[in-house]
Amino acid sequence: MEPNKEQVVEIPNSLDSLSLLRKEVRAFLLEEIPTDIAGKLVFCVDEVVTNIIEHGFPDEMPSLIQVKMTKTTDQIKFIINDKGIPFDPTKKKSATWKHLYESGLDGGFGIRSVKKIMTLEYKRIAEDSLNELTLSYIRIKP
Repeated sequence: MEPNKEQVVEIPNSLDSLSLLRKEVRAFLLEEIPTDIAGKLVFCVDEVVTNIIEHGFPDEMPSLIQVKMTKTTDQIKFIINDKGIPFDPTKKKSATWKHLYESGLDGGFGIRSVKKIMTLEYKRIAEDSLNELTLSYIRIKP
């Protein structure tokens, strides 16, 4: 693997754009990432961007979502930037699996799953009205 590989993808804030994003993320990962791990990471990016589209843009105002993907020998990162409604998923306490299941509520499973697979960091860049969410996956060396 070449060290410090990077790629940036921009998609419209539309659910129709998710298939393109999944394709780009999968292509970025599958060169040297095992299929099972790549599948989990594609799921995480898809889940987060889906939530951004569905909850960050309730007025459906056209905008772009940028996903910067980086790979090093130690970790894989996805830095997701959007101009939607500010939301910090790191501050939201996830309910237990049992509570989510028994409550019958629609939602909560995705972000809880993402937090189990990846580390999340959020910051609001006020001067640009920008949300920045970083998803990090630490690579375990064989």
